[in-house]
Amino acid sequence: MEIGRLIPILGGTGVMLALAGVIAPLLIPETQWLTTICESLALLCLSIVCFYHIKTIKSFSQQRSTRLGLNSIVTVILVGAILVIINFLAARHAPEWDFSETQHFTLSRQTYQVLRQLEQPVSIKVFAHEGSPNFAAFRDLLGTYTKETEKVTVEFIDPERQPDIAKAYAISQIDTAVVESAAQKLYLTDTSENDVTNALLRVTQTSKKRLVFLTGHGEKGLIDQQSSGLSRAQDALEKQGYHIDAIPKMTSEHIQTTSTVIMAAPQHALTEGERRTLLHYIDQGGRLLLLVDPQSHDSVGMLTEHWGVTLGEGIVVDQEHRLGRGSPTALQIRTFTGHDITDEFTVPILLPVSRYIDFDMEKGRDWDFVSLAQTSENSWAEMNTTNTTPELNTDEDVEGPLTIAAALTTNADEQDGQTSAKIVIVGNSAFATNGYLTYPGNTDFFLKTIAWLADAGHLVSITPKEPAFRPFVPNPSQEQALLFFQVLFLPLFTLFLGFSVWKKRRRL
Repeated sequence: MEIGRLIPILGGTGVMLALAGVIAPLLIPETQWLTTICESLALLCLSIVCFYHIKTIKSFSQQRSTRLGLNSIVTVILVGAILVIINFLAARHAPEWDFSETQHFTLSRQTYQVLRQLEQPVSIKVFAHEGSPNFAAFRDLLGTYTKETEKVTVEFIDPERQPDIAKAYAISQIDTAVVESAAQKLYLTDTSENDVTNALLRVTQTSKKRLVFLTGHGEKGLIDQQSSGLSRAQDALEKQGYHIDAIPKMTSEHIQTTSTVIMAAPQHALTEGERRTLLHYIDQGGRLLLLVDPQSHDSVGMLTEHWGVTLGEGIVVDQEHRLGRGSPTALQIRTFTGHDITDEFTVPILLPVSRYIDFDMEKGRDWDFVSLAQTSENSWAEMNTTNTTPELNTDEDVEGPLTIAAALTTNADEQDGQTSAKIVIVGNSAFATNGYLTYPGNTDFFLKTIAWLADAGHLVSITPKEPAFRPFVPNPSQEQALLFFQVLFLPLFTLFLGFSVWKKRRRL
């Protein structure tokens, strides 16, 4: 009799222990041992209850209603088991779809190219625990990297449980990722795809390509953080793994081991010695990025004429490819040619106040000239630079389409071990400054141009997308279409429908 009174208590205790074993890991993930104990005790209690009522169970199983309901019970169990198995397999092998508006959980095309071209293994150690703020962000982002390549391995380390490893890596804060390959090591505290991809590039490079900015002729400053400076451009290039130097004068010693020379809007002409040094550097397969503005001093005219390039006078005006209803000199270039730099461009380049570029095939017969970006046919070079409302004057102005950016290459003799010289000339320097570099197309164009010049092929497409709000910026013709549709068509169409309904109801 005493045992009979304990049986209901054991049954209730068994159910409570079973529920506790399920809930415990959700509340305290570290207590796996508690789950094992609870489930074991629950199994023991319920087994005792079943053994005590074995006769009742046997009698119940022999009833006709029990036999009829047995098929239903078995069917329910089988269906439940099938669903559990399907869910188990789906959780581990099911494909993933990213339906977020900004494709936040999908790697960019540029990152996929980097992962396919990795030649050495990269280890990423994330010092974080499941309760840290960025643990989930690191897990979701880095998981997409490991799914695409076996060369990237990710390990999560709890610095509190493994303090010796954290001390060996000098970890001073939680949510720190260490990206290392061979002898190179890089620390990350941000969970953006941009930083992770750039880290992969930097730690897998055996040497950094050297970029030299010429600064002694009134060029834009690298350390200048004003809107007209190039501090953001320098930061973007350093994140791409380049070594940046600034030199006040062009000498053979300064550019001897240089991948690319950059002249950002020089205001004063090079000396004769500097010009000869630069021409010799180009003749030996050198690389040059030349950014020139309209109305600037004729600082590089003699230099470009040596390659058959003429820098056009005036300011380029484009009534079709411009920034909204703003100034027609604020160009939104949308027409690109099939070149490695502009290949697969999907966003326009914003070039405020530009000059055009012309090429003489006779003078530049040793060069291959490719127009990278062009204005529309409804454009011209305005010679009257003081006119605030420019109008086409066929007698003075130069009609479009006009070339705003161009690339020149030489046909090198590979048998003699020569490399092709490369030059990119852009009739605008403001697009690379702090005030305009954040424009999506400008960032792509600048980084891809540098990568093409420096023969950093694996860097050409490295512009990982960030989840950000990027508004639609219509050109004037699109603005007119939107204005007509929203202000005229929709109200009139609504009025017409209302009148039709009123007239039909009146007839009833």
